[in-house]
Amino acid sequence: MYYRLKTEYALRGWEGMAWVLVRRPDNATHTLTQAQFQVLTLCDGETELPGGLLDEQLEEALRQCVQEGWAEPCETARPLAEDQYYRYYHNRYVCSIFWSVTGKCNYRCRHCFMDAPTGLLGELSTEQALDFIDQMAECGVLCVDLTGGEPFVRKDIWQLIDRILSYGMTIGSVYTNGWLVDEALLDRFEQRGVKPEFSISFDGVGWHDWMRGVPGAEQAALRALQLLHDRGFSTDVEMCIHRGNLHTLPQSIEALRAVGVENVKVGNVAMTALWCQNSQGNALTDREFVEAMLPYITWYYKAGQPIRQLMLTNVAILRKDRAYQIIPEHYDGTEACLDHYMCGAARMACYITPEGRLLPCMPMTASPQQDKFPLVQQIGLRQGLSGSYYMQFVNGRVKDLLAANAECNACAHRYHCGGGCRATALLEGNCELMGCDRTMCMLWREGYVERIRQTAEQAVQTYGGVSPAASAT
Repeated sequence: MYYRLKTEYALRGWEGMAWVLVRRPDNATHTLTQAQFQVLTLCDGETELPGGLLDEQLEEALRQCVQEGWAEPCETARPLAEDQYYRYYHNRYVCSIFWSVTGKCNYRCRHCFMDAPTGLLGELSTEQALDFIDQMAECGVLCVDLTGGEPFVRKDIWQLIDRILSYGMTIGSVYTNGWLVDEALLDRFEQRGVKPEFSISFDGVGWHDWMRGVPGAEQAALRALQLLHDRGFSTDVEMCIHRGNLHTLPQSIEALRAVGVENVKVGNVAMTALWCQNSQGNALTDREFVEAMLPYITWYYKAGQPIRQLMLTNVAILRKDRAYQIIPEHYDGTEACLDHYMCGAARMACYITPEGRLLPCMPMTASPQQDKFPLVQQIGLRQGLSGSYYMQFVNGRVKDLLAANAECNACAHRYHCGGGCRATALLEGNCELMGCDRTMCMLWREGYVERIRQTAEQAVQTYGGVSPAASAT
């Protein structure tokens, strides 16, 4: 009897993550045990099993793999497709690459991280961009998320998308302002057999045009979201809150719900150089933002949890039929946090700027300290994901941050926040990569974490919902 890996599966491995099963076409990954990996390498359609090759442990692993639907018996020998055989990549695994394919944009947003209207960071040439995609494939990248600037102003965007898809990589999410989203664009995605999630910004009913600097931007966003919903594409929305549009949140969520949006992320406008120049007195301090969000926790439950998820950045994630989560509570308050990575998100994904710089996240493009991180075209993606300043950062642990930051190390709340967000530390406070995240300092030292908890718990008890305590039991 022969056993064969099912056609939708492939075996892969990366440094520190050597035994992985990948399911096509969505490229979902499953980490294997050593026994499962060993037996699946023998499920090549050409090796007779058990044939004296399997001990009791491996025979049990084979049964598990068949039960899971990963492998199947076959009467005659039939080899795997070339792409199914095991491949090992000599670099760190990343779940996805978040790529700004251009720094150019058709909008004039008041707060852009990269001053997109002027194309401050430009874009890679077609030749450079295609080479970068080739490098992604050579590093075993499975998913690419596209953003800008505005990705669809790039003239060769479909050439880049086709190159990505040619390697079996998926397009996970597309971040766009929605202006260029139409039937023809969605047809081109569907013709390629992909339906990425679309993330579109919406900055409040009556305020979106002001924020984005283009008349008609609000209607364009709502039209695009409706079209995407009608065509079966998943959507989510990010909303920048400021003093002017703060009161519009309930009305805005109702408008978004009407076009099929069920997931909204609300955040304070980052204090970029552009926003400092163009806010016209509408900028909120972090304290003002948190104070403004506390009543909306109550509103969400009182309104009957109108959307599936509402994320109030740095405050709470409110979920329909699931327990709320208090965002500043990163850890359990014990020394166990010391061995956690400084940034879990940067461990799973990386960001590539329009000029090709490898960064932990997009907000870091607003900091002069981004120059510490490497350009892919200078050192290559594999080197960037193996031995570079970027890797030094993403491998850093909470204990490394505390060792470098005496103020954090002396703080009574250090085992709860773990030092906070590195991008926030860069953009605010002392503006250093290993500096203090002043938002976390405020939330913990001034009692906001407990206020968030009390507000959420009271709202759940009064209006219905799920509390963490109830879900734990």
